[in-house]
Amino acid sequence: MFISLTKAFIDPFNIFWILLFFSFGVVTLKQKRLFKFLFIITMLWFLIISTPFVPNLIVNSLEVQYNPVFLKQLKNAEFEYHIVILGGGHGFDDRLPANSLLSQNALGRLNEGIRLQQQLPNSKLILSGYSSSGRTTQAEMLKKSALILGINDNVILLQKEPANTYEEAKVYTQKFGHIHPVILVTSAVHMPRAMLAFRHFGIEPIPSPTNYRLKGSRRWKWMGLPSLRNMENMKKGLYEYVGIFWYNLKIK
Repeated sequence: MFISLTKAFIDPFNIFWILLFFSFGVVTLKQKRLFKFLFIITMLWFLIISTPFVPNLIVNSLEVQYNPVFLKQLKNAEFEYHIVILGGGHGFDDRLPANSLLSQNALGRLNEGIRLQQQLPNSKLILSGYSSSGRTTQAEMLKKSALILGINDNVILLQKEPANTYEEAKVYTQKFGHIHPVILVTSAVHMPRAMLAFRHFGIEPIPSPTNYRLKGSRRWKWMGLPSLRNMENMKKGLYEYVGIFWYNLKIK
């Protein structure tokens, strides 16, 4: 409940509507100067969250911290790497195969994990995530999708208990300890927070981010018209920075 409320209150679009509501609310109080002030603040906030400059600045500051792994960067490709793929969400629809039920986030993460596993012959895929509905867990849905995509069952291990990134790091440590080198796969914007969680439990993963929100020339696009994409980038970036702040408080 607390996490859901926090997400709602730091959603930049929700903040916009709150400001707009208060702006028109003061009209009934006949406070014209206060109305003008709040309305100007509301419009400025809308421009900040909906045009590229600030959202791209925030997202890029997170995504540039780590780069995907390539085979030549690893000390020994024969090690038994644990490729930990963090959960990213899925839905349910009896008409569709498992890979079509994964969210874009989850599918991108699985795709990156498979890329690595195919190049590392002794590696294992550690698929992670619980189910809020009590039905098929994220870990199980990832496994079904991996099998559909040609991955052998004997290279897949599951952790079906964790509900968030902090728990994913904790459960991995409890189940597998510190024996194997870990390659951590998650979305690029989420990687700094995920690395913080795993380091807290004594693991220094090799990061391999995916699902980049800003690619190519878009990384340096500072001018543009308002769009929902920019607002979504702003939302993701703010959420990650709040999460990093919370983790820093939690692990001290």
